[in-house]
Amino acid sequence: MAKRKRIKELYYIRAIAAMGILIIHATGGFAVNSEYGSKAMYLGIFLNQFFRFGSPIFMMISGLVLFYNYRSIDEFDIGRFYKKKVKFILIPYTIWSTIYFLYTSYISGLPINRERLLGFGRGLLLGENFSHLYFIFLIFQFYIVVPFLIKYVAKYMEEKPFKVFTFFFVLQGLILIYGYYFKNPHATGIVGIFNRYYWKTLFSWSFYFMTGGLIGMHYDKFVDFVEGNIKGIFIGYIISTIFYIGQVYYDIWLHGGRDYYGKFGSIRPHTMIYALFTMPIFIWLTRRMVGKYDGIKDFGIYSFGVYFSHPLILEEIKRILMSNFPNHIGYSRLSSLLLICGLGLAITFIFILLVGALEIRWLFIGRVPKYVPRRRRKEEYV
Repeated sequence: MAKRKRIKELYYIRAIAAMGILIIHATGGFAVNSEYGSKAMYLGIFLNQFFRFGSPIFMMISGLVLFYNYRSIDEFDIGRFYKKKVKFILIPYTIWSTIYFLYTSYISGLPINRERLLGFGRGLLLGENFSHLYFIFLIFQFYIVVPFLIKYVAKYMEEKPFKVFTFFFVLQGLILIYGYYFKNPHATGIVGIFNRYYWKTLFSWSFYFMTGGLIGMHYDKFVDFVEGNIKGIFIGYIISTIFYIGQVYYDIWLHGGRDYYGKFGSIRPHTMIYALFTMPIFIWLTRRMVGKYDGIKDFGIYSFGVYFSHPLILEEIKRILMSNFPNHIGYSRLSSLLLICGLGLAITFIFILLVGALEIRWLFIGRVPKYVPRRRRKEEYV
């Protein structure tokens, strides 16, 4: 298989998506726990909703990269593919799951007994040892079906992309509409199981993965379309953003509080439209960033490490600051929100670069190049 040219803008898209996920987790407490009507509440909600593109964009990138590189089953080495995923994703995931299990045990003062170890095993299988780890459980579902998709669906993706797009848009849309508007929280049996887990199954994310795959398979044509229609796409993006975030503020105004804020996570049908307009905007924007903003590129290169480490870093930042400086740091303070977001981004970035400089970095942050400070890189070329 001839090696296809690298899509350099993906580093920057990954960086923006990773920053978005970090900010969602940094602002969640401010959105929910700030004094009602405070500036911290309003900014926390805005940031918490604006960056909801993070996980869908990452899923699109996963599909984009796979179908950009593999157009037919003849190009796909199944053994090599799964060997790499186990070594560079499953092993780091297991290590981080253990770290989060030990961390929560320590913070909560819980004993590590047989019952909790059994819970750890279940959490490892289902991505439940910390809130963000579900994504690995989810992405491996797609890795399992990728050979089938390449063998039986890739041809249709190449020849009839709009039909494939429509099918997965309707499929995921119906599932998310059901989960958002019609799900019975008291259902039992198979329906009850589905209601509990649908949000982290491939059925509720297939649209993002396959849309990314379609973009990857027709990348040059898609880029040409985006470049030629950016004004219309940008207008659509602005409208979708206003409605996406506006729905949340309207609900808060309507009910006089944030009692229903839990409804406005990323797993809702409205996110599909928001993410659909966000992706081409990011492609257009990041194509103009290539070769510049090296720090952002590095953040994207090590984004897998950002994903794994940032919740732990954020939890420690909040725990240390709020417990030691309760008169100055709190959820209702705008300065605290900005401080925690800024420290979270800075410390996470420093941490992943330090890990990236290690020979054993793959155990923690997957398959990434060894980090070398840019000053040293320049000196080596002199």
